[in-house]
Amino acid sequence: MDAGKPAGGGGHRRPETTTDLVLKLPAPPSTPVADTPVLITEEQDVFVRCEVAIENLKVAFWAAGKALEIIRGGRLYRADYTSFDDYVDQRWGMSRGQADKLIRMWRVAEALFESTPSDSNDPTRIRVKKLNQAVVWELVPVAEGYDVDVATTVYRTAVEADETAVTADVLRGVVQGIRKALPKSGDAVDRGVLTKAVQTALKTVATKKKAKQGKGTASKKASAPADVPPALPWESPEALNRLLRKHMSVENRRTLGKLLTED
Repeated sequence: MDAGKPAGGGGHRRPETTTDLVLKLPAPPSTPVADTPVLITEEQDVFVRCEVAIENLKVAFWAAGKALEIIRGGRLYRADYTSFDDYVDQRWGMSRGQADKLIRMWRVAEALFESTPSDSNDPTRIRVKKLNQAVVWELVPVAEGYDVDVATTVYRTAVEADETAVTADVLRGVVQGIRKALPKSGDAVDRGVLTKAVQTALKTVATKKKAKQGKGTASKKASAPADVPPALPWESPEALNRLLRKHMSVENRRTLGKLLTED
């Protein structure tokens, strides 16, 4: 089936897509439309539409995962495809594994966005808006082993502790660190115990990260040659002479002088 045409065999009008949104954006201006401190109405409208396009990028994996589960659960692909595997492969060039991964992530992503303050300038919301697939994926085992609320508590506790940037690697270490403090999969989780476990695990991960960075810096300093002279100032004989007198022995300077006098 043509990937550019809507599936389903019907003539239903498709809702506006991200592509439609982008095509409606104006061409980038060579100069600002206005120079006032406050955006004029035309600029405000364009700015809002541009930010919506950017936000679509941040939530694309969440939207795709939810949509894929709806299509899979309702077998909405059946008019044109014999199986869900055929649908994601032929329609989207996606493997079943990729589709399943998106499906497993979307509930965590949606819960994190919905649980944040509505104030767009709230620090927690700003951090959550930086979510990506790699970070959310590290929370999936927690969500599947307990529930989505536990997973969001882990993430929110980590970002609010402000120990270090909560990257996928950091979160992986935190999730591994809290396993001993959590009950068996499926049992109720004490939020107070969970919060303390996350804070402790995060401090451990942050300490190891700083130590590793310190070793890397020390290693670079140890391997760097001492007192490395700067690039030679070829255009200034006087400066070159001073530099050579500083870094070359008398014997080597005499040898160099003889070589320079040779034709």
